[in-house]
Amino acid sequence: MLMNRQNYIGPSAAADCLAASSGAGGDPSARPILSFGLITDVQYADADPEGERYYRNSIQKLEVAVAWLATKKLSFTLHLGDLIDRDFQAFGTVLPLLDGLEHPIHHLLGNHDYSVAEGQKEQVRSTLGMPHDYYSFKAAGVRIVLLDTNDLSVYKYPHGCPKDLESSKMLATGVAENDSSAEPWNGGLSATQLAWLERELSQADGANERVIVCGHHPLLPEDSYQLWNHQAVIDVMDRHPCVAAFFNGHQHSGAERVRNGVPYITFKSLLHEPEVTAFSAIRLYADRLEIEGKGREISRAFPLRRA
Repeated sequence: MLMNRQNYIGPSAAADCLAASSGAGGDPSARPILSFGLITDVQYADADPEGERYYRNSIQKLEVAVAWLATKKLSFTLHLGDLIDRDFQAFGTVLPLLDGLEHPIHHLLGNHDYSVAEGQKEQVRSTLGMPHDYYSFKAAGVRIVLLDTNDLSVYKYPHGCPKDLESSKMLATGVAENDSSAEPWNGGLSATQLAWLERELSQADGANERVIVCGHHPLLPEDSYQLWNHQAVIDVMDRHPCVAAFFNGHQHSGAERVRNGVPYITFKSLLHEPEVTAFSAIRLYADRLEIEGKGREISRAFPLRRA
């Protein structure tokens, strides 16, 4: 069952919920299981503004985000892709700023992270310190699964290689079928990665773990920013009660849907509006997910289904 804005606690109620949590004192049941930061689509470039995209301003807005997140008791921060917009050298400007968090940051890759010279694309993952294009880690008994939603795409691989040909074929099929997600800035998961996701979630079910799955491209709602084979990924997630939520970036204005008790949340980019940032602190409880939003990102909370 897919719901838009149902099973959702709005901004005012979320504020009450956040206040109640912060005033819970020594009650262990009221403490979050896991707290972490979240930023997405910094998309820094040393470039003039284009429309609503203020590329240079991302630096000062990221500094605001890092300073605030560093004051919180967070286990780590996630960045959900598109750290840069163009020019490989931009990584050298942005990455040192993240050291100010003074806690680990875990990246996944977005389409703009590959808007660099062909010979530099293979260096992107290692530059960000990622162990693999897709991977998982655990914190406080919660499994965080970071997908590579560029796994099949027309921008990641050398022209004419097998993955590029497979990706081009998938995109052409989507275009022929009038699929709204069939756009060159989107991507898909390969059969190999889908099988890996199935194994990760099966292991988490067996270990009675909560799982937050993350990707750059959204699975929901249906629009021109969606992952090409979104339904295949949703079908895998539907089979596993361990899944607590799906987080993504890419669609800069944000969105949210709830399907079968699982919130699918698109977080807003800090790229837009010259003086306004966007980032969050996420708190996972046994029964709910709280988002404390800053700047363009609003605060809200979602009840969680039982694992």
